[in-house]
Amino acid sequence: MEISDLLHYAMESAASDLFVSAGKPPAFRRSRQVAPEGEEIIAEQAIDAFRKQCIPPQAEQEYRTRGSYDSAYTLPTGERFRLNFLESLTGPAFVARPVYPGEALFFEELGLPAATFTEMCSQKSGIIVVVGSTGSGKSTTLAAMVNYINHNFSKHIITIEDPVEFIHSDINCLVTQRELNSSMTSFSEALRAAMRESPDVIVIGEMRDMETVQVALSAAMTGHLVITTVHTGDAVQAVERIVDLYPEEQRLQIASDLGSALIGIVAQRLIPRIDGQGMHPAIEILLGTPTVKKLVGDRDMRSLAEALKRGSSSGMMTFTRAIFRLYKEGYISLDAANEAVTNRDEFQLMLKGMDSGVDSFASQYGSAEDAEDPDIQFIDMSRLLKTAVKTGASDLLLSAGSSPVLRIHGELRPLDLPVLAGLDTARLLNSVLSPVQRVDFEENREVDLALSISLVMNQETGETENWRFRVNGFHQRGTVGIVCRVIVSKIPKPEDLNLPPQILQLTSKQQGLILITGPTGSGKSTSLASMIDFINRNRAEHIITIEDPIEYVHKNIMSLLEQREVHSDTHSFSAALKYALREDPDVILVGEMRDTETIAAALTAAETGHLVFGTLHTNSAPQTIDRIIDSFPSHQQNQIKLQLASVVLGIVSQRLLPTIDGKGRVAAFEILVGTPPVQALIREGKTAMLQSMLETGAKDGMITMQKSLERLYGEGKISLEEMQSYMLDYKADDAY
Repeated sequence: MEISDLLHYAMESAASDLFVSAGKPPAFRRSRQVAPEGEEIIAEQAIDAFRKQCIPPQAEQEYRTRGSYDSAYTLPTGERFRLNFLESLTGPAFVARPVYPGEALFFEELGLPAATFTEMCSQKSGIIVVVGSTGSGKSTTLAAMVNYINHNFSKHIITIEDPVEFIHSDINCLVTQRELNSSMTSFSEALRAAMRESPDVIVIGEMRDMETVQVALSAAMTGHLVITTVHTGDAVQAVERIVDLYPEEQRLQIASDLGSALIGIVAQRLIPRIDGQGMHPAIEILLGTPTVKKLVGDRDMRSLAEALKRGSSSGMMTFTRAIFRLYKEGYISLDAANEAVTNRDEFQLMLKGMDSGVDSFASQYGSAEDAEDPDIQFIDMSRLLKTAVKTGASDLLLSAGSSPVLRIHGELRPLDLPVLAGLDTARLLNSVLSPVQRVDFEENREVDLALSISLVMNQETGETENWRFRVNGFHQRGTVGIVCRVIVSKIPKPEDLNLPPQILQLTSKQQGLILITGPTGSGKSTSLASMIDFINRNRAEHIITIEDPIEYVHKNIMSLLEQREVHSDTHSFSAALKYALREDPDVILVGEMRDTETIAAALTAAETGHLVFGTLHTNSAPQTIDRIIDSFPSHQQNQIKLQLASVVLGIVSQRLLPTIDGKGRVAAFEILVGTPPVQALIREGKTAMLQSMLETGAKDGMITMQKSLERLYGEGKISLEEMQSYMLDYKADDAY
């Protein structure tokens, strides 16, 4: 077979490379696999003759000296090839790479997200960076972007490549393709020349050095659309690689320029298709939103990685999620997916239908991507959480040296499973943490997050139900401990919780402060959720909740509800509360009033015409007043007394007690209503008299914890022992 026939066959059979060596049969690369074809041996004389046909006579001496030479060759049929001639142990050889026409490259056919790429390529100026390892398809993606612009705009496109990979003809654009080593010796030199040729779009094969980066950014900031590549593994690494090309004293300026010009960074990997028909790209996309631009300019790579993960609503996509989608859509096998992902723990989390942080809300809006996997036999967090849900537990406790424990109706019940070792609890927690959360956990020694799981409720129909959990990880005795609170997706109605009518009467107010207090696990969040849901069902209000994490997810019924999660949607309770006042709310819920700044902001919000709900970890209603006042320095306490007295509507202290039949728990409520006498006692600092006011204020809807417990006992809902134990606790805590 003639060499020209081999070249034509390589192009016709969609090979990416042809390998020809003297004394061997030819080999072809397809889908990253190299294999010889046929038995015909290529003669040394044929290769020498072909080389001399392709390179000028003066280059032959250079080839003899160096042992290699780059060239190009075009068949009479117009098919073009990049050639590298070399000397091997068996004699002369060459590698031919077909240069395909770029007109056949379209986003959809290549498996690229067309909407995002179309938006990026439609920008008039800025920089788009395509990153990936060698052989990841970067050149193909660049060519597809050029082809899109060529078909849809009338512009001057200049490409600077080493070598030219795809040939573009002029369709709607004037396309000028320049190749290094033939017209220019470096990207930076060619780029400077291109700037004088009035281009609209500049395509740079690779940003290899400081000078090229500098000129590219300058072009992007002066009205040109620049499309280029960088050899890195992912989008965030690309930012680091570009900035780190420069000395330390110049990095801040380069980061600022990059952030200012950035349109987007596209990172890609090629993964073998499950049908054996080539490769499919997995695409990570970091878009130049205002937040991303600022983080790039600040060189805050850690926050940039988190912004990428949180940016799905803006069109961003992490590698892990992109690979997961390819697997779920049947493009790639599970083995190929596991081989391609870098964060296997996060990928396994997605396989089990779980997401953490902000992503835990994805399934609430119809994009749940997985359900229970019945084939998984090992004990993992998914199975443990599903066990908690199916047994009706309120909490799952994982501690080294003990089997997993469930809290069911207030009682701790160990599971019949092996004892957990320190490595087991660490592995279980790490399986649900993002990389950023892992760093936070190591630095702060504790972490809070929200988690969701899609649970198959009916094996026959495959019906799934989404459950959410509040997870706290911490260190104890040198090992990791975990507590997971099960959050029931259905918000209970007031009658389901036996909320007294006087509590619901408080929710009818238009402004003031309502506090729900009690120890951890006393049902404060559930009561608040029920009260907010009551408002939502009965009147039109703008309600803003600030929670850590969000537990119950509300739907808009009559009211407009906006739920913000600390660390995901805002930095702190106090910051969110401060800005909430500018967001036209009628009702504000503060998940926990942890510090003086948050308490002060809540009081101000209540003073300025808003109905504010909050929680505190206190044991009684009178104690709550003292806790709020004592949180402030002495010189501010008189002012706080005046503010609190003017806004307090009611304080509810509650406990959850096991029912006498052992099938659940029931709440006992202590209610202090903010009547004028109560307000006067607070204003005058006579909080010691509030207990007496509670005991004599039944006509105003007040009730003591003791009376509430006695009522539950009289109704046969709790046992005498439970009543007496909580009454003793109450009296011990009562200092009045």
